[in-house]
Formats: sequence, structure tokens, C-alpha cells
Amino acid sequence: MSTPFDPALAIRAIQTLDTWLTDTGLRLEITPSDFAVLDSDATDILIHSETLPPLRITVFDEYGDLGTADTLLALVMIGRGFGEIEDAPDWRRWALAEGLEADHPAVRLLHDQLSAARASFRAAWGDVPDLVSDLDWQLNAGTAQELRRRAGLLPGA
Repeated sequence: MSTPFDPALAIRAIQTLDTWLTDTGLRLEITPSDFAVLDSDATDILIHSETLPPLRITVFDEYGDLGTADTLLALVMIGRGFGEIEDAPDWRRWALAEGLEADHPAVRLLHDQLSAARASFRAAWGDVPDLVSDLDWQLNAGTAQELRRRAGLLPGA
């Protein structure tokens, strides 16, 4: 039997993400992606810091979350995208997981760019805190729902 959702868990998770973002000193900027030709959901997040040149991360925003330019949603999407790269044994499996046509010449290029960006990101700042489950993200439940509510994508409680 499942237990009811505790809103305090979502609030603590969001506070952890916010603290991590503040502590790293990163500034996130949402921009259009050249890879939208592969998937119309492709969106770029530019990561600005005091220590490195801007780093471009392409994510697939199937739910339209980044239209709000909310930095915490963007941060979660970066972490989720890096997880997809890490979980796939090769670029073809990654393309399948992302719903991309593996034979398109830009897919391998995107995979290679994201792999390099992931390595640079992790070397500079470590991993993005993984605080939103896949199920919560897909079902818009728990912390994912609270993030979207705070971003203005859902009505207040």
C-alpha cells in the first residue's frame, strides 16, 4: 500500500536544488536549439559561471517546462539529460531512449557534444542533485508537480 505524498519532501528537495544552484554560482539561460531539427522539443540551456566559458546543454522539453525560464526546472532537466547519457551504453541506445532517429547525422554529433558537456559540468560542479523520480516527472507528481506549480505552470494549491 502506498503512503500519501508528504509536501514537506517536495519543499526540502526544492530547497536543496536552490541551495546547490546558489552555492555553485551558476546562472542558467534558456535558448533555442540548433538541434530542434531533430526534435521540436530540443531546447538549449546555457550555463554561465565565473570559472568557465558558457557551457551549452541540449535537453528535450517534451512538457514545455522551459517556457517559464525557471532555473530549477532547467537544473532538473540538465540532471535528467545527463542521466540518459550515463544510462545508455552507446549513442544509438541513447538516441532510442530520447526518441531520435539514430541514423540522422546530427544525432551522433549531439550525443558527443552532450557527453563532453556532461564531463565538463561534472568536473567543475559535480552532479546535479537527483531529487525528482522518473515516475514523478512523467506523472507530474510529488516534487515535479511542486516545481511546476512554483514556476507558474500549474495553479496554486
